[in-house]
This record gives sequence, C-alpha cells and structure tokens, in this order.
Amino acid sequence: MIAESLEGKRIFVTGSTGFLGTALVERLMRSVPGCEIVLLVRPGKRSTPAERARLEVFRNNAFDRLVADRGKDGFWAEVERRVTVVGGDIGSDHLGLDQAGREVLGRCDIVIHSAATVSFDAPIDGAIEVNLLGPTRIVETLQELAPATHLVAVSTCYVAGNR
Repeated sequence: MIAESLEGKRIFVTGSTGFLGTALVERLMRSVPGCEIVLLVRPGKRSTPAERARLEVFRNNAFDRLVADRGKDGFWAEVERRVTVVGGDIGSDHLGLDQAGREVLGRCDIVIHSAATVSFDAPIDGAIEVNLLGPTRIVETLQELAPATHLVAVSTCYVAGNR
C-alpha cells in the first residue's frame, strides 16, 4: 500500500549520508521503483555533493542486494536515472540551495527529513543548528517554494522522556 502511494512521486531526502538515510534511500530504490529520489548533500572538503553521495551512500553495503539483483552496471544506471543530488545544508538559511536546487525542491511531492547530529558530545551550538533549526529551515523553505509538499520529519534526537 505504501509503495503504491509513493509510485510516481518525487521524494526529497535529507540525511542520506547517515545510517538511517542510507537505509531509507535503499528501501525506496528497491521497493518503489517508480519514484524519483532527490538527495540534499553537503559538499565535502574535497568532494562535490554528487561525489559524496556516490561514495558515502551508494557504495554502502546496504545496496548489495540491489547490486546483486540488477548487476553493477544496471544498479549504477538506475541510480543515474532515478536519483538527483543537490548541494545544500540544513544548517544554512534556505538550506544553502542555489537556484537550481530550489527549483528541484519546488517540484518535490514529499520531503523526508532525517538529517541530525546524534553525537552525545557534539557542541551545543552545532547540535541546535542541525537538530532544532534544521527542521524549521526546511518548513520555511517549503512554505516559500512548495507549500503543498508533504513533510515527514524523523527525529533521531533523544526526546522521548521516561514514559
């Protein structure tokens, strides 16, 4: 039922270089063959967002099943066909998107936000930028670009108290 609902949708994913985000991208590619996936990836110190996605997301062993099913060339052809990588950062205003990235986000049906700082000893200002202000920036940017876009926010913060 979920796969059918996501068929033909363009899904924007934050946090794809992390554990949860990589697993989400793999599941979308395997279980929803008709969806398009857009990844928001920060540039690295020596790599572009697309290079980071290729190395940190798609070379992860989470994709071993897809590579085995489609063959190495078939897998990479599917990544090329279905995945768009845009450079940006949820720690920046307007997600750090350039005009082309804003246009891509504006055409998305769903945003799944799973980017977070999960380190117990992260500096508090950095954790607040990502974990608290990041979702706020996403909502503000969506309101500017695509107010009808559905937002799913996955919290990996420790917010669940004792009950």
